[in-house]
Amino acid sequence: MKKGKNKNRIFLLLGIVLITMIPLAGCSLGAVSDTVGNVLGIETSQSEESSQDTSSVNSQDSAKNDALRNQINVVNNSDSITRTPGMYDSEDTAVVVKKNLEERTIQLQNLATSRRYTLTYDGTTKLFDRYDEVVSMEQIQEASLVTVRFYKPDKALTYLKIYPEGVYYNNVQNYTMDLKEGTFRVGDESYNISGHIVVVSGGREVDLMDVNEMDVLSVWGSNSMIYGINVERGHGYLRLQNETYFLNGWIEVGDKIIRKISEDMLLVVPEGAFRVTVSHKGSSATQEIQFGRNEEMAWDLGEVEITIVQKGSIIFTVTPATAKVSIDGREVDISKPVELEYGLHRMRVTAEGYDTVAQYIKVGEPSANIEIALEQSEESTQEEESSQSKKSEADANESSDSKPVSSKSGMKSSNSDKDEEEEEEKPSQKPSNDEEDEESENKSAAVSANAKYRVYIDAPEGAEVYLDGNYVGVTPTNFPKKEGGYVVTLRRAGYQTRSYTLQIDSEEKDVNYSFTELIKLEE
Repeated sequence: MKKGKNKNRIFLLLGIVLITMIPLAGCSLGAVSDTVGNVLGIETSQSEESSQDTSSVNSQDSAKNDALRNQINVVNNSDSITRTPGMYDSEDTAVVVKKNLEERTIQLQNLATSRRYTLTYDGTTKLFDRYDEVVSMEQIQEASLVTVRFYKPDKALTYLKIYPEGVYYNNVQNYTMDLKEGTFRVGDESYNISGHIVVVSGGREVDLMDVNEMDVLSVWGSNSMIYGINVERGHGYLRLQNETYFLNGWIEVGDKIIRKISEDMLLVVPEGAFRVTVSHKGSSATQEIQFGRNEEMAWDLGEVEITIVQKGSIIFTVTPATAKVSIDGREVDISKPVELEYGLHRMRVTAEGYDTVAQYIKVGEPSANIEIALEQSEESTQEEESSQSKKSEADANESSDSKPVSSKSGMKSSNSDKDEEEEEEKPSQKPSNDEEDEESENKSAAVSANAKYRVYIDAPEGAEVYLDGNYVGVTPTNFPKKEGGYVVTLRRAGYQTRSYTLQIDSEEKDVNYSFTELIKLEE
């Protein structure tokens, strides 16, 4: 009897255990998922998903549960999990901050929350470009936008793919950034800059202010927002030594820079090999110089061979005939050939009712012809069209049989057409560089002006300060405040030179900047 009773007790206990395990089995995956989600400390399953739409969250949860059901092995009825290749419990859209190929790690920044985390990868990690082509980790660029899958308990990267639906620009050279407004423009497209944008130069994370307008960039974003910038080709620096003879002359760096030479100037120049030419009063000197990223090069003009002063005779043909031509700020008589010294000269052509042409001309031959046809200004064109329209209406009122007077034949209907024609009619020089020079001169004038409000550069202490290449002083120092974009360069012997792009506001108050300490150069 005792034996029978014991059997019944055993069956009863087994029944209770089975009944208890039924609801637990349904919850086991969720419990495991919650446990896994708390190990790495990345709030992707709760806090991050709260910012996403419901459908996205549900689809991610479903994918995670499917992955867990298919790939997680429960060992000995406990919570310990053995990770298998390809297994993941989290998916994320992120920006690549940094890679360590030796340690096989990658640092990422979540797109929604900007939280950062580091994952390890191995031979089982699958890596793809935006077209699903297999790539290596070496081919994944810092600052790129990616989709990743990973397993939290092991901090292991399972899958990475370049975000296929994102905005991507490669080898970007013609762009503008407005740091004050927080906008980035490429061609006709304008984007907002994320407040947590990742900017990488030479494998090192830098500030957005470190980006110079002559840098060549790769840019990643999504919809109307830019999240990552990688500087493909950066900038270096050029210092002129013994430049006294060439003061107030001109310096050319390839076709990128044309600037007036000032005392103790320090130019920000593009990375790479460029032909550099200095000229003054018909004399010139040329040198091929290789500029490294963030490196300073010195060119001693006291050792160069200076060419003999020469002059060229220039014949100007200008339309309309009423136009006035100025060379280097002085009006010239174009009714006869104009003698100019070899080298660069600044030309300005003006006429009432027409768009002004301002650009550089380079004299390098005994004689040359320059033809310029000015375009009527938009205001003048509108006035002419309005006048013709009124005349047409008056004529129509006088005689119903009269035909309306048409607009001037060949009149341009768009700004783009006008710009294209203007470019064709101008001499083959560099109008954009002239605009840069005008801007530079205006900025330089601002430095010497007696302005009420000032810009203070307080740190790092003891550094030489240059404003758009022109020497200002040693920190702490200051200069008059004037609204606009500027490049401030900091230099100190034995330290890496560094430049920053500043956007100065128009507010009636002083502005203070304190920059990080310069990096000491290795001896």
